[in-house]
Amino acid sequence: MSEFFDDEHQLMDEQEFEESKEMTEGISINDPIDTLTLHKMVLVERGTTIQTVIEKFRAEGVACVLVVDEKLYGIFTERDVIMKLAGKGFDYNEEIVDDYMTHSPESLRGRDSIAFALNRMTEGGFRHVPVMDDEGKPVAIVGVLDIVRHLAEFFSADVLNLPPTPLREQKSAEGG
Repeated sequence: MSEFFDDEHQLMDEQEFEESKEMTEGISINDPIDTLTLHKMVLVERGTTIQTVIEKFRAEGVACVLVVDEKLYGIFTERDVIMKLAGKGFDYNEEIVDDYMTHSPESLRGRDSIAFALNRMTEGGFRHVPVMDDEGKPVAIVGVLDIVRHLAEFFSADVLNLPPTPLREQKSAEGG
């Protein structure tokens, strides 16, 4: 009887070893921001019209621009358009980004952790944060969606295999 258990323990040890060998890469909330695939950075100069910025949003497929004048001056997002401009009768060819952007936005460094980025976004109530180099120049933008995509990439089997409505009782098997 003891031989049976010894064989079982040996088999379990071998399976555990095989499973641990497969795990070659992992993620941590403490990984640096520069391990993420970050948003494309689009820059505009101070004095750019809102119309030009909106056209850049559309053409570049981005949700925000950084406003620069030799240094980072501000950030302007689609949310700013909706909250500050939409439906108020402004002529977007006359209004300039300087008047509606967030001046001197908080920023992060590439070596800052993902956890710290999430903390700053949560505390500040924003979805995009400029990432700066050691000289204080913008090099990227990190967004909440960048972090979510990063997590989903590493947990893709768990995320992609969820039923369309996981909290609801399924009346039939998924897919048929």
